[in-house]
Amino acid sequence: MAVSVSLETTSEPIKRSRRFATLDFARGLAIFLMVGLHTLSLVLNIPDLLADINNIPLVNLIALIIIPFYGGIAGFFLIVSSTSNMVSMYRNLEKGHSVKSIVIKQIIGGILLLIFAMLCEGLIGYHGAFGNFFLHLDNPAEYFQYDQILNYEHWTEDLVYNWQTLLFRWNHFETIHTIAWCLILNGITQGLLSLKKNWQNRKRMIISYAILAVVVVILTQPIWELVKVILPGYPFGFISETGNVQFTPVIGEDSWWRIITAPFFSALAAPMEPIFPYLAISYIGSIIGVVITKPREETNKNFPRIMFSVGSIMFIAGTIGVIVIIVGIIGTTDFDTAITVYQLIPYHRHWSPDYASYIPLFSWFAQFLAVNGFSLMLVMLLFRLIEYRGKSKKFSDKTRFIRRFGTVAFSNYNNQYIYYIMFYLMSLALYGNPYNKLFWPGTFLTIFLTLIVYLLLLFGWEKIKYIGSLEWFIRTFTNNVVPARKQKFDSSVKWWQKGLVDVEGTFYNPEWIDLVNPEEDKVKNEELFLSEKRDSKLALILSIVGLVTIVLNAASIFGLFVSLNARKIEGRSKLNNAALIISIIGCVFFVTFYTISFIIKIGALGLPL
Repeated sequence: MAVSVSLETTSEPIKRSRRFATLDFARGLAIFLMVGLHTLSLVLNIPDLLADINNIPLVNLIALIIIPFYGGIAGFFLIVSSTSNMVSMYRNLEKGHSVKSIVIKQIIGGILLLIFAMLCEGLIGYHGAFGNFFLHLDNPAEYFQYDQILNYEHWTEDLVYNWQTLLFRWNHFETIHTIAWCLILNGITQGLLSLKKNWQNRKRMIISYAILAVVVVILTQPIWELVKVILPGYPFGFISETGNVQFTPVIGEDSWWRIITAPFFSALAAPMEPIFPYLAISYIGSIIGVVITKPREETNKNFPRIMFSVGSIMFIAGTIGVIVIIVGIIGTTDFDTAITVYQLIPYHRHWSPDYASYIPLFSWFAQFLAVNGFSLMLVMLLFRLIEYRGKSKKFSDKTRFIRRFGTVAFSNYNNQYIYYIMFYLMSLALYGNPYNKLFWPGTFLTIFLTLIVYLLLLFGWEKIKYIGSLEWFIRTFTNNVVPARKQKFDSSVKWWQKGLVDVEGTFYNPEWIDLVNPEEDKVKNEELFLSEKRDSKLALILSIVGLVTIVLNAASIFGLFVSLNARKIEGRSKLNNAALIISIIGCVFFVTFYTISFIIKIGALGLPL
């Protein structure tokens, strides 16, 4: 997806940006789910639920399995980001921009994003010094007290809630940091692969990125071991001189060489999504970007199915591995320990012996395959349902609610302290005390109110084209400094206007891109839909996936609608008849299973809890 930064003025016609509906929707969906899941993890009274686990409905156990897994699909956002980035690079190459200018643009953009990611984590974000203030609304004075509690056994989300957070959390590595590093490294990679106009050979580019993705995964464990040779105990060990944690050195306490080198070591081997192995996921997104920028007549209609199959293999293999690992941990330790490890599935390097000795070597590989295979399946499912069916505009018009969350995604990530405020108010209203953990009804109400506040903020922000957002700061700098970006603007455009979001041309009325056009296909060949039965095949896949999985059982609902639509377009066939029957069975099972799970107590299952 190319990010349009053109400025709409009253004297100029709308400059419509060419956009992929899947990428816009997926970005918004990622932020929407992130806000909901992060709110839930902060607010829900999980300890009390686990303490009485045998006497609570089964749905609680299901939720404690599914929710952490969804919290671990940061690769979903990374795929979307890298795909969008590749689309942007290809469009610039096709316009005749030099490879050098594109690489420079990527490096500068990545460095800026990395700087703002550090500011977000340490200072202005929801976990930074500013955001943490809103977790002390009941006693603001406590927030400003100095409390030296930086030495801790293992990293946790909620360790330090006062101003000194900024001294160490600036180097806390999150998905935004991963994206920033991947911008830089993808730019360099694309630059090298594009020499002598090799970018025009898309088949070679796809093969190159596929090989590089495999190489990155293979090198992951050796790179981690190399970092531990340089910094013994990295990332969870302690700095011998100060006792601070290796991956978060403290400004003013640790040596300057540790401070300066910390971002580079974090990129290689941080606890969350280090570039080894997550650069591989970025390269997979690059492959998608290369393919979808092909001319429509060269579009491979089987590409979504092929990539969905790759994601399915990754997901199934990874899930089997995760189950084996969890069962093994139960055997060597106990159930509570195993559940604790599983709840850490979003934290990549926690699935390695570096975090705990009872975690088997290469457990991270199973975690990596499971969560990222699932992410790839979701992305390709969206492409298959939207662009590969010619439904982009119709779909986008109906999904503005979700897409709006992705317009200034980084700012929305930064501003999650909003749910701190909602937590304070909801707990105060229900218990008369702030920040008391809530059970499911209060948790869902807190999530709902948080999303409402977000929407109201975004509606208002949209009116001034998101001026003051983090995206505005970054665009304003790059569009005033980088030559390739600067030349897009007329000299009459003021410096601060160059970072504004063209809401009309990029959100409400862009040029949506379809990768096939069913109406034209019908004119060319009236038998096309009957012969290929594309929607029937899709419906069958969706219905089977929905029936046999837990985390994707809602696919049965999509399979039902697609199968009904296929019967109208293609006529009745064995394929769509089978899809209809299986999807109905899946929907019935879905409803029945969750209805029963609200009734049956976990203790009735006889599990060794």
